Amino acid sequence: MSDDANGTKNGASVEATVKAATGAIVAAAGAFNPVVGMALGAAKEYVDAPILRLIEKERARRTSRAEQALQVGSREANQSLDRLVHTIETSPELLALMSETVQAAMATPLEPKIVALGQCLGRGVRDEATVDAERLRVRGLAGIEAPEVKLLEVLAEETHPMPEGGVQERWPGWRRPEILAELPGFALVLDASIARLIAEGIVKDDGVGRFGGGGEDREMWVLTEFGKNCLSLLQAVAPSS
Repeated sequence: MSDDANGTKNGASVEATVKAATGAIVAAAGAFNPVVGMALGAAKEYVDAPILRLIEKERARRTSRAEQALQVGSREANQSLDRLVHTIETSPELLALMSETVQAAMATPLEPKIVALGQCLGRGVRDEATVDAERLRVRGLAGIEAPEVKLLEVLAEETHPMPEGGVQERWPGWRRPEILAELPGFALVLDASIARLIAEGIVKDDGVGRFGGGGEDREMWVLTEFGKNCLSLLQAVAPSS
């Protein structure tokens, strides 16, 4: 048999292994997701064909994302997919980490996020002492999509200079006017984006108690150490521009 034929056969074998190893996992996660879990056979009688095509395309995309995250996890853990799945099956903590990883990966179109999620899973499998920390990272990453990445990248930059005579050279964080100067399209959604990131422990207002009073001029938004970690995970695997 030629090398090309062998390569094709091996590639098909790897692909079959991936699908076999991830099929049950994706199906289980589908129980928590109405799109993934939809019984399309029963739906065909009631759903228009164009809508059905969209649903099936989204199902395929979600399955592909789940497979990708698990493949990354396999490489990060330095285990075959079969071994990875066996290891996960033996631990309730790893099963919980895997479930949250797969669901977050299926829900996002953000390629670096899928890779970062898979790396979290792989590290948890490699060292179970880190499982709790990796679950928190997965939850943090789950709350970050492309709009939040833009905001985090702004907050990670050096803050603006304070007026002459200020107590320090630069503001301790990003004020709303400076954020909106960088992200003018966020005028009506900044509160929602910040609230989402606060809930995950990714950003905080570092102006509290510094200047007294209140209002948006006293808000000094900064990344927490956890937020910096989440952003670094995404940037480490982002494609070069």
